[in-house]
Amino acid sequence: MKTVRITRRLALGAFLAASLAAAAMAAAADDPAVEQLRSEVAAKGWIVMALYTQEVQAGRRLPDDDAGQADLYLMRPDGSQMRNITNTPDRHEFFPRFSPDGKKLMYRRLRKSKDIEHDSVGAQGELVIAASDGSNPVAYGKNGEYPWATWSPDTRQLACLEHNQRIIRIYDLETKKQVRQLSSHGIFQQMYWSPDGRHLCGTAEMKGANWCIVSLDLATEETKVLTQHMNCTPNWLKDSSGVVNSTRNTAWGKKGGDGKPYGNTVLRQATLAGPTQGLLYADIDGHVYNGFTSPDDKYVAFNLGLSEGGTKGNPDKHRCFYIMRRSDAPIIQPGFEELRRLYPGAKAGPVLQPKFPGGRPLVTVFVAGDWTYAEIGGGK
Repeated sequence: MKTVRITRRLALGAFLAASLAAAAMAAAADDPAVEQLRSEVAAKGWIVMALYTQEVQAGRRLPDDDAGQADLYLMRPDGSQMRNITNTPDRHEFFPRFSPDGKKLMYRRLRKSKDIEHDSVGAQGELVIAASDGSNPVAYGKNGEYPWATWSPDTRQLACLEHNQRIIRIYDLETKKQVRQLSSHGIFQQMYWSPDGRHLCGTAEMKGANWCIVSLDLATEETKVLTQHMNCTPNWLKDSSGVVNSTRNTAWGKKGGDGKPYGNTVLRQATLAGPTQGLLYADIDGHVYNGFTSPDDKYVAFNLGLSEGGTKGNPDKHRCFYIMRRSDAPIIQPGFEELRRLYPGAKAGPVLQPKFPGGRPLVTVFVAGDWTYAEIGGGK
């Protein structure tokens, strides 16, 4: 779970392989179950994602180190009606979060000369707040201020994680005045406020165990470990019953470059009610991160990526974006035999890959996006 630098390093051979894989996936798009899922979600609100502008313009993954800067794009869940809502050639925009009412958008903005870092996306650059269509963007603070900002359910406050000081500060959104301060209770990144307003969740170090997912009760300041060791990128279920998160088990999947067990990162869900975890999605060819659900929790969106630990996976799938129904879980792609033995009833789909204009599978900047069912008009 160490820092993954978002760089553009794909060899020409990998690019050619990706082109062949894209053709194969285009043929697979005729699967009636996938097309049914595409039709089902196509008009269900809007997704906001950070994409590399040159890749959008090319309509495909680019093989070199210069895919352009990252802008924010609005799109329907099937990838249609895509539009750039930031358009800043000299800066990256990334890590977008809709307000709970869908009227506003917060994100981070960073000079193009800097790299977006997976483990620091909520603290890099400056916090910007705009209308949900990207209009009227206002820098809320200076570079590095308001780290890991997360909306309160009524959109009137922001909770921010000051990891180095081991504190959480809560601010009034309009006045920027601090209204509360509490201990971070081991949370060091990826902090979010639950939709019901009762908890924060985050990636934490607890009792010497790193990369735990914990909930923090805002009334009592009691913490609860939802899943322990080798977990990250939690995101609340919209009913506040638990989180979706990425988790790695070294017994599952591939070994690292040194031959030692490393495992594959899979997508799971953990509940506040108990230690039960449910598998959502797994693929032997990649590591699943950045999961988030639709506003009704019926669908799950996520990225597949290569590994930072030596198990390179399938470069054709790196940064690809997927959507599945929660009711179809667990989905385990063919070849992941360790998990198939544990989940003998697991399916292999359907899984939707939204498309670039032109029809190739969508690839994103490797950070989380967000989904709203609020209708968004306007546009820049």
